[in-house]
Amino acid sequence: MMDLNFRSGQDTDIVCTQSTASVSLSQGTQTSHTVCRSHASNSQVSTPGQMLITAAKIGDVSALDILLQHQQGQSENCISQDNLNASLLEACKEGRKFIVQKLVRSGAGVNVRCSKRGTTPLHLAAELGFVDIADFLLNKDADVNADDAYGNSALILSLNRAGSSDILNLLLAYKAEIDHQNSEGDTALMKAVEVMDIDAVRILILAGANLKLKNRKGKTARSIAVRLGIADVFDPIKSEMENRLCYSYLADSKDAISIAALQNHTEAVKILLDCRYLKNEVEFKDLHKSKKDNHNVKIATLIVVIESICSDAKDNKDLDREKFEIVKIILGSGVDVERDTESLLSGAVIDAAQSGVYELVEILCKLGKISANSSTKKHSALMVAAEIGRLDIVELLLNFGADPRDENSRREIALTYALSNGHIKCANALLQKHKPSEHHLLGMAKVAMQKTQPESLEFLACHYNINKISQTLMREAVLSGDSRLVQFLLNHGADINKTCDRDYPALLVALDSFSYKNHNLYGMITFLVESGASVNRTFSKDSPLVVALKKKHHPDVIHYLLNNGADANEKGDNKGITPLTAAITSYPSSPGKEHNDVLEALLKAGANPNRENRNRDTALHLCVLKDDMGSIKQLIDAGADLEARDSNGLTPMLRAAREGQHEAIMLLKDSGADMKAVDKYGQNAVILSLKSSTLDRERKLELVASDKDQVNTQTSGGQTPLILAADSCDLKAIEVLLQAGADPHKVNSKQETALSILLASSIHRRDAILGVKMLITHDALLSLPNHYCLDLYRLIMSDEREIAQLMVTHGMAPTCVDFSRMKTSASKKRLSDSVWRNLSPLAAAVAGNRLAIARYLIANWFLTPADLVGSDQLKDIKNSLKRNRNSENAKFLDEYMSQPMSLMQLSFVSVSSQLGETIGREERVRKIPLPVSLQDKLLFKTENWSMDFTGQRKQNF
Repeated sequence: MMDLNFRSGQDTDIVCTQSTASVSLSQGTQTSHTVCRSHASNSQVSTPGQMLITAAKIGDVSALDILLQHQQGQSENCISQDNLNASLLEACKEGRKFIVQKLVRSGAGVNVRCSKRGTTPLHLAAELGFVDIADFLLNKDADVNADDAYGNSALILSLNRAGSSDILNLLLAYKAEIDHQNSEGDTALMKAVEVMDIDAVRILILAGANLKLKNRKGKTARSIAVRLGIADVFDPIKSEMENRLCYSYLADSKDAISIAALQNHTEAVKILLDCRYLKNEVEFKDLHKSKKDNHNVKIATLIVVIESICSDAKDNKDLDREKFEIVKIILGSGVDVERDTESLLSGAVIDAAQSGVYELVEILCKLGKISANSSTKKHSALMVAAEIGRLDIVELLLNFGADPRDENSRREIALTYALSNGHIKCANALLQKHKPSEHHLLGMAKVAMQKTQPESLEFLACHYNINKISQTLMREAVLSGDSRLVQFLLNHGADINKTCDRDYPALLVALDSFSYKNHNLYGMITFLVESGASVNRTFSKDSPLVVALKKKHHPDVIHYLLNNGADANEKGDNKGITPLTAAITSYPSSPGKEHNDVLEALLKAGANPNRENRNRDTALHLCVLKDDMGSIKQLIDAGADLEARDSNGLTPMLRAAREGQHEAIMLLKDSGADMKAVDKYGQNAVILSLKSSTLDRERKLELVASDKDQVNTQTSGGQTPLILAADSCDLKAIEVLLQAGADPHKVNSKQETALSILLASSIHRRDAILGVKMLITHDALLSLPNHYCLDLYRLIMSDEREIAQLMVTHGMAPTCVDFSRMKTSASKKRLSDSVWRNLSPLAAAVAGNRLAIARYLIANWFLTPADLVGSDQLKDIKNSLKRNRNSENAKFLDEYMSQPMSLMQLSFVSVSSQLGETIGREERVRKIPLPVSLQDKLLFKTENWSMDFTGQRKQNF
């Protein structure tokens, strides 16, 4: 322990001297290692300050603690701030981390400078590579960008030939100015290149150092790299930085080592492999990951180079020998086949084998310590080598231990790949190594069939008993389109008429699966038939002819089958499809030669046009459904039954009417189809056509007009064409039907007539009133039940004067009805309930303020007993009108009631009321022994007074 005895007044001077070991970077730039020594001037005893500096330098912590106790006070024996600062500089030079921390805690300044060079503690720590001390000083707010007397920052001073990655990363993490230039214009990057620290160069470039800056000599960092012969290393690092700027994801960019490898810079690859940091992102806090990261970069670079070699091989380019050397270099740099990279390297071996690069496969298996059994779910290296027929690579992989028993996800082995491509030599090599069991036989044979490899099948036949699976393979043989394969199976025991798939024999497989345009279907069909295939159903549920028709094969195929004995009436499947029905439903309905030829060929071959399918449809039913006029004519000419009925009881005519097929209806009618035929609901063609939503009105009316005998046909529900027309308020149809003789008196099961339906519709549809008028003019009132008069009286109240006139002149009896359920809240105030319950036409006109209609009814004696002058009902009406201040109507009734009725009028009204309601009224009147003129009067055949239409609002429908 140093002697701490000292006397007051005997201080020594602190003299800083410099011992400089210079490393020339460029003229005017020096890195100085300052050594501060303390010595006494002609004195035997040192002052406390001198001893503190000495203690800091030699690392005497105990002495340092004692001396720091003299820090307080103003005497010459106290420790001054200058003593503390000088001690901190000495501790930093010597790398005394603990003493540096103690001095800073005691008040030493972290940004103090040496008096001559302006060096700070951080400069000294950075220059000497003391990372922990530098980190401590930065945490205590040391100025990271302070420069010394020569303009050097800590970042520039940190760079040296021994390497400076850690201190460099630390300073950058604390935001050191990366492009700071010293007095000679040199930057940290230029110095990193000068000292040839490649790790530092890469760190600075990837951190964004400006590559365009020049020093006072006009040199850039790259020009210095060129002078030193390391431009091949500098440029890939620069490219790596440029790639990172171009790609938004780091995974898309390449590392410098990958770039150098792809440029065939072997020496650069070696240099970069020896770098500490190879990963794109380098941060001080991630240093512990560098080993794993470097390994991943090596693997990625290896994959990139291998892909490049494989790509050149696939493009038939000359292979670059440098890349093979680079692969060896990377593999020799300590690459481990770890679990997380094994799949990548496995893929590399597979790519190499697939590209046929023997040397690359050998290098990977030998130097890379990669298993020759490398595989993915899809395939292995051995499989792809067998697939491309590279016997040399197959043997190489087998020698390195590749297992020919390995299976992919489809349970295929390498031998399967060899046979699927006809590589018999490869197959032999694999079979000598291992003969697969018979459970692989079917898979291998199927693939050989699918790839049309007869040589492979012969190979299998030499080593296995193919007869066991020949029938199973027939489908693949037929689908291959190669008759040689079919013949091979026939030679090995297959039966051409037995089923091989989906209960289909060979001929059905060809007809069901082939396209006439894309395969030689005709050739395969002829081969199969000539080899004994039956053209009619054998073991299968389907008929070859029906299958051919359902698949819409060319007429040549159909003709061939028919000419070789195919049964034109054989039902094709469990749905009972016949050849005719299959042709009609499958081929286009447009009039084309192909379609007509097929139909004609079937009919000439004896196809029965009346043969039914499971739904009891005949060919004619189906033609009607498709509106195929050409086929309908062909079938009619061939004797098709026009009255055949399907499962719904429809004849072709009825189906055509239901589907709205007008041309088919007229053709069938002209051909003699029964227009009286009805379906199970009693609907004839006229009714079905009227109900059809697809047939336009004109066509419907044309059909109605063409067969007037059917206009009164009723369905099981009592519907007639006229009732249907009224239900849809089709006024034109009503007009045509009435002209054709439709009976307006027909009643459906709901006791509705066409008139009653339109009357009910007139509440919501004003155009229905026109239909009402048409029907009344055809005496529809004579069959209108009395309870439907409510709607007529409502029309009277709505001032429908023409309707009122037609009521009188077309046979309706003046009748009182119970109108109470139809009265409105407004009209309820006008009359008492007793009047509403026994409402006459006259009362309806008065209640609706329709005086023109009321006068017309009175003048023509269209009255009920309730309308007689002096009746209680008239008095009740008059009083109600006066209460409601309806002066005009009340005045009208006063005038009417002021004139006594003649005996003739009273008698007429009495007799008229005795004749009852409208239905049967005319028959009852004609039986009365009265002159015809009086009978006509009771039936209101003539008018005493015409309707006044003046002032009536015109109705637009």
